[in-house]
Amino acid sequence: MSKLTPAMSQYYQFKKEYSDSIIFFRMGDFYETFDNDAKVVSKELDITLTNRGKSKYGEKMPLAGIPYHSLDNYLPRLIKKGYKVAICEQLEDPKKSKGVVKRGVVRVVTPGTAIDSSMFETPSNNYLMSIVGEKSEFGLSFLDISTGEFLTTQFKDNPPYDRVANEIARMNPSECIMSPTIQDNAELYSRINSFSLLVNTLDEKYFDLSLAEKSLKDHFGVNTLEGMGCSNLVYSISASGATIQYVEATQKRSLSHINSLRIYSESEFMTLDAITLRNLEVVSNVRGSGKDSTILGVLDETMTPMGSRMLKKWLSKPLIVTSEINQRLDSVENLVQNTLVRYDIRAYLSKVRDIERLTARIVYGNSNARDLVALKRSLENIPHIDILLKELDSDIFLKLREQISNFKEVEYLINLIDKAIVDEPPLSVREGGLINIGYNKELDDIRTMSKSGKEWIASFQKKERERTGIKSLKVGYNKVFGYYIEITKANSSNVPDDYIIKQTMSNSERFYTPELKKWEETIISADEKINTLEYEIFSSINQEIANYAEDLQHTSITISKIDIFSTFAEIAVNKGYTRPLISNNFSITIKDGRHPVVEHNVLDDFVPNDTEIDCFKNQFSLITGPNMAGKSTYMRQVALIVIMAQVGSFVPASYASIGIVDRVFTRVGAFDDLASGQSTFMVEMVELANILNNASERSLILLDEIGRGTSTYDGYSIAKAVVEYIHNKNKVGVRSLFATHYHQLTDLENNLERVKNYHIAVKEDGEKLVFLRKIVPGSTDKSYGIQVARLAGVPRKVTQRAKEILYNIEKEDYLVEKKKSNFKRLAKNEHKQLIFAVEQENNEKNDIHSTIFKELSEININELTPLDALNKLNNIQKKIKDQSE
Repeated sequence: MSKLTPAMSQYYQFKKEYSDSIIFFRMGDFYETFDNDAKVVSKELDITLTNRGKSKYGEKMPLAGIPYHSLDNYLPRLIKKGYKVAICEQLEDPKKSKGVVKRGVVRVVTPGTAIDSSMFETPSNNYLMSIVGEKSEFGLSFLDISTGEFLTTQFKDNPPYDRVANEIARMNPSECIMSPTIQDNAELYSRINSFSLLVNTLDEKYFDLSLAEKSLKDHFGVNTLEGMGCSNLVYSISASGATIQYVEATQKRSLSHINSLRIYSESEFMTLDAITLRNLEVVSNVRGSGKDSTILGVLDETMTPMGSRMLKKWLSKPLIVTSEINQRLDSVENLVQNTLVRYDIRAYLSKVRDIERLTARIVYGNSNARDLVALKRSLENIPHIDILLKELDSDIFLKLREQISNFKEVEYLINLIDKAIVDEPPLSVREGGLINIGYNKELDDIRTMSKSGKEWIASFQKKERERTGIKSLKVGYNKVFGYYIEITKANSSNVPDDYIIKQTMSNSERFYTPELKKWEETIISADEKINTLEYEIFSSINQEIANYAEDLQHTSITISKIDIFSTFAEIAVNKGYTRPLISNNFSITIKDGRHPVVEHNVLDDFVPNDTEIDCFKNQFSLITGPNMAGKSTYMRQVALIVIMAQVGSFVPASYASIGIVDRVFTRVGAFDDLASGQSTFMVEMVELANILNNASERSLILLDEIGRGTSTYDGYSIAKAVVEYIHNKNKVGVRSLFATHYHQLTDLENNLERVKNYHIAVKEDGEKLVFLRKIVPGSTDKSYGIQVARLAGVPRKVTQRAKEILYNIEKEDYLVEKKKSNFKRLAKNEHKQLIFAVEQENNEKNDIHSTIFKELSEININELTPLDALNKLNNIQKKIKDQSE
């Protein structure tokens, strides 16, 4: 093994401790990476890989580095790719250190613990998830360290662990920590790994109940967890406690902005599982990570990052309590009716930055002066919004105004930052230029000293030019050599004798004088004092603001809600949405309903449709019609209108009455799950099983083309059995929309009292097919598959040939049916003849029997001789034999 330098010995010591992380090792003005870390960084960041010195194995040491001031540019790229990075800083001034510079890891940045604004492309939450449990009971926690939001839940779940998967899909964490018991559960571990997130298994001790409970109590400064409502939720405590230990170990600094833990239960909200969120494209596109085709994309006209985050949460968790929904709708209506108030509120909201994340950065100690100025400019709008809220009288707005008014220190914080921090501060907090003149007398005195020194430098340069006669003489400065007098070599003969050589350049020489050296020490000393004192002042102001973190967080939540209500109102007015009626009955009635996303994206006018569903007469809508006609759009439209209504938004319809839905189930589209070896049909059946097993009378089911992935007879049989099961489940059935090409199913309307047939109207114009996009009562027995293929661009030769094949098939079917009919008719005639023959034979038999019976009854046995009796018996036997033949 090669002998290492002291610095490399340090590096390998930290690498041993943080083996799962890339070490950013501070050396002067660079963060260096070595060995395998350097190879990874070079590849991922596309920077040059070099070699310097030798590794501990005696080989050339791979090296890749970045300037320390470029950390915010490079670090996010590694984190977004799922790497963990340990930041190893110099803990002392290299100029003052004796021997190797003291270093230490000051934080470990992971995908789930990122806090810098440069780490986030969108205002969405960035959750760290923790999971622990065994058998069928699990505890989950979700922490967004960048905002301080901390949530936990506990529930039962069994293979294939849909409830765990649903929470991951809804919360979308970027990192997951888990106990070894979870990793040992192969099926659950695989399900978690199917999501795009970094997964870490921690030592079992992190999840020990007593240690986890102590970690939570210590962090929140409480003696009991009863006030948080989780004292009896042992797995929630274990998951949450492990989270606190993990972030404390990686962040190594104050986390006081994480000041509460909220327990939640899925029974509080409408359940939208992972499949439904995907199929309905609620918050993200089915393909890709954007939101262009989502209901979030339509509704997210929020003015603040906090409002955008909260809106995404609301859409993932619609309400199920009518009074709470109506309170939200009252607030939206309040702003719909007060146009000028809405306009002014949104104008002030547009100037508000991300208060939630700014607060977290301040508490975390990772803020800069620009963050404080951004906070000041955000808070300046709060008093104006407070005044405008007086014009609104909904219950929610009355509470929101009270919450804003309770934060009485807003003006104090605005004035503090305004007096202390310059309007346009530099990015760095350690190089001066942050603090206003007049804020601190000591700082002002040192600045005066520095200024007078720099004025002396200017006068010194002028004096030396006159003394030497060298017009090009200049006095300069750099960090390495300090102040110097620079003279070109062409003027070297005019250099005074008292100039002392400092540095020789290619075309010039640099000198100094004892007088210049003295002033250099004065100026540099003053500048260093200024930088140090400004940083101390900034840190004290930062800490003062951090003391109001909880108030700032509550204000952020209040602003978020105001933002969402104003957005809902603005969209309702601009798009012609109407307020839905919310009730606890089972009826969903929609007049002139429109698909919010399709309407938002298409240029042509959207064709509205009505919907009438309940659990009594119109429980099951069976929808037929050609592909591309709009069956799926119509079904999704109904579900999205329900979700929007229960979120508290107005909806795209002329009238809507929504009976509360507890859960939306969807089976729409086809996705192979190749990773787990499941075919399209298997995926369809797994999703169908989930729906049939878990739907209640309060649910809403959307089914599209059930049974199409197998043979026609199997598929039809499954589809028919599904319709019957849903119709009859719990005696009242489940509200359902079912699109199908199995036209035979439409006969069920005659057999199942709550099944109603509908179809998409189309117009045939020769070979052309016009989709009218209108849902009308009744069924259709045409699929128009060949016409749709033609519209899709399939070559005419193919569609023409398909028409010929279809014609021949239909012709053969006709002939077969005719033959069957003839056969049936022939068989029927033969059957009649057979019956006639049998009856005739029976009649003949009956005649013989009567004759024999008559002969036997007329014989006088007393007068018969033995010979006569024998002859009579012989004649009777002969008649019977003749009849048998």
